[in-house]
Amino acid sequence: MVPPTRRHLLQAATAVAAGLAGCSGLAGDESSSGRSVSEGGTTLPKGASESDPDVLLVRADTDRPPLRVVDRDAEQTEPEPRDRQRRRIRSDLIDSASRAERLVVADGVDGGSVTSFVSETEFGSETLYLESKLVEECFRLELCSISWRSDEVQTDYVRLLRPYDESCSADERGYESRLIRIPGAIDRDEVNSFGSSVGGSGGCDGRRAVGAEGSGGGGESTDTPTPASDRGDE
Repeated sequence: MVPPTRRHLLQAATAVAAGLAGCSGLAGDESSSGRSVSEGGTTLPKGASESDPDVLLVRADTDRPPLRVVDRDAEQTEPEPRDRQRRRIRSDLIDSASRAERLVVADGVDGGSVTSFVSETEFGSETLYLESKLVEECFRLELCSISWRSDEVQTDYVRLLRPYDESCSADERGYESRLIRIPGAIDRDEVNSFGSSVGGSGGCDGRRAVGAEGSGGGGESTDTPTPASDRGDE
C-alpha cells in the first residue's frame, strides 16, 4: 500500500472555447503490441488491488489522448485517419525510467505536473499505468480501483455528471488520460491484456462493495478481448 502522505490527485487541464480542455496535436507514433483490451469486470482474482492509488488526470478535447507513450524508432508515413485516432480506450504500462522518457504531452497541458508525477515514481518497486478513455463531454469518470497480476491489469470506474455550472455539449466527447501509480513492480513484457469497467450510476463505495462480494458485474458493457495491432487498440 502507498503511504497516505503520498496519496494525491493531480489534475492538469488545457483550455478550449467549447468548455473542455485543450485542442492540440501530438507528435510521434504509438508503440505496437499484441496485447488485448477488454471492458467488463471489477477486480482480478488472485491479484493485488488498490482503491486509492496516486493518480494524475489530464482531460482534453483532442483527437489523440493528451498523454501518450510513443515509439521513437517508428516512422509514420501518413496521418492516421480521425476515426482510428479516436479509439475509446488506450492503455500502456511504464515500467522503467527509460520508457517514461517516451511519454509525450499534448501542447497546452501542464508538462511540469506530469514530469513531477513521473519523477516521484520509484521504478523497480512501482509501475505507472497509462489509461486514456473517450468520455462524453457532460460526464466525467472517477477511478474506483485498480487491480493487477503479473500478466493483466484491470481498472474500475463510475461515470458521473459534471457540475451543472460547467458548460458542455451532449454530442461532444473528450479524452481523460490517467497516469496511475501501481505500488508494485510489473514487467511490461509479461502483460498480455488490460481490462476496464465503468458503472453508470452511484459512487465508488457501491462499486467496491460489489467487488468485495466477488461479483464481476456492474459495468456498462463487456467486450470479448481481441488482439490489438496498436497498443491500446480495442
